[in-house]
Amino acid sequence: MPGVPSYRGCDACRKQKKKCDMASPACSRCSRLNIPCVGCGQLRYKFKDQTDLQAERSSKKARNRTSGSGSGSESPPSITSLLSNRDTARSGAFVSLLDVTDPSYDLRCYGPWFKDLPRRLGINTALDAAVEAMVGFYPHLRRHEQSSLSRGSVVKYVNALQALRTCLNDPQTANKPETLCAVYVLMICQGWTGRDSDQQMSHGEGLAHLLDAAASKKNPDAFEATIRDTLYIPVVIEAIFNPKIRLSPWFQKLKRRVFGPAAPLSTSAKDMLSLELRNLVHIPDLLREPAKYKDDIAAAYERMRVEIPLLKGALEMADALAFETPTPATAKIRIQYQVSLGLLMGCAMIYNGYLRAFGVDDGSMVEEADRMANDAIKLAHDASQYRPLGASFVPLCLVPGWAATDNIDIQHRVVQALEIYQNDFSPLTSRSWYIMAYWLKGEMDLIRSGLQTSPPENYNKTQWGTLMLDEKGNVICGDEVTTWFYA
Repeated sequence: MPGVPSYRGCDACRKQKKKCDMASPACSRCSRLNIPCVGCGQLRYKFKDQTDLQAERSSKKARNRTSGSGSGSESPPSITSLLSNRDTARSGAFVSLLDVTDPSYDLRCYGPWFKDLPRRLGINTALDAAVEAMVGFYPHLRRHEQSSLSRGSVVKYVNALQALRTCLNDPQTANKPETLCAVYVLMICQGWTGRDSDQQMSHGEGLAHLLDAAASKKNPDAFEATIRDTLYIPVVIEAIFNPKIRLSPWFQKLKRRVFGPAAPLSTSAKDMLSLELRNLVHIPDLLREPAKYKDDIAAAYERMRVEIPLLKGALEMADALAFETPTPATAKIRIQYQVSLGLLMGCAMIYNGYLRAFGVDDGSMVEEADRMANDAIKLAHDASQYRPLGASFVPLCLVPGWAATDNIDIQHRVVQALEIYQNDFSPLTSRSWYIMAYWLKGEMDLIRSGLQTSPPENYNKTQWGTLMLDEKGNVICGDEVTTWFYA
């Protein structure tokens, strides 16, 4: 048609033989679902976000019911009905995100209990606001553009932070499981967008505090117990690089395995001690005071030497299963094994580097460090098909690989692998990778020199020991600026 631009339809619509709206950059079906068209990757929203779309639909249904009632008078909707419409819209928008089964964007990767959140909405203002913020940020996640953040989505995130502060200041709501969920949801949003980087207390610190308070409950319900099991891991990981987080002794009393593949493919990979919480929670202590815990580091490394090959064998079985039966379920199993192996190798490479710095080397540890770094690179490339959510663990094993190996070629390949993932994270998050890597390398140098190590401080500072970083995270060396880890 003359004067009307022509656009090809998205792949999903072509497969289902759906006609696309020729006057819009995205097909009408994708516009209704509030997701970008696969064909052109653009959107033309009629509504600001999915919540507003759901609210409009609820309002239309309400107006239709009113017009069809036969009454001659028109009365404005009550405040209660308006609130009900908003609650319904919020739940509907969030449910639409949970319906996504693509491992790259499946929110259930953050915890199996995410599917139960819609029924918890409407009873806790912090959780309600956090879910609205997540719904607003989700399109940005799919477009991989910081500039795609709408003003409305940012406002909802700020409102969610305010609602969370209100709930935390109220003794009646501070220790509710829904408030714990709200902190976690906002922690996820922060990772997506890099917002709220100037907070004095991180969401990880808040989670640690709430988990500590929740530990005093003797008989938590099944929902709260499942939440707590999920949240231990992100708190432990952040505690490794955040000295402000001090894990209470009760963490180490939990003997059950709360991390690792939920569906073991082999008996040997099922009961790995390294994946038990009591061992994972000890990692921050080992890294903060390596001289004090040198024997514990050596014992943990020996255990990982045995378990990593077993886990690699189980991952190979998961790879074969996903190849023979390519379904979201088999992809999820494969991702679980990839995450487990990535975390285990990341810890093992740090321990390897520390032990070699102490002079504890049986003659094979240099070769082991190089081999694990190469395995981490391979894992990064294998997992890249599940970016961004299904492969968000990858930097946790690549960064230690750069610090542990002395092979310049392998270090360069680590950097190249990280560059693939850089756009999946906020600039603040990817900038912290550089600092983590330099800090780990520096700690190993301090140990080797017989000097006392010190935990990392604030990643947001531009001055880091003897390093100076510019606003992009590049290293400033005198009059020269060096990109990434090549300094």
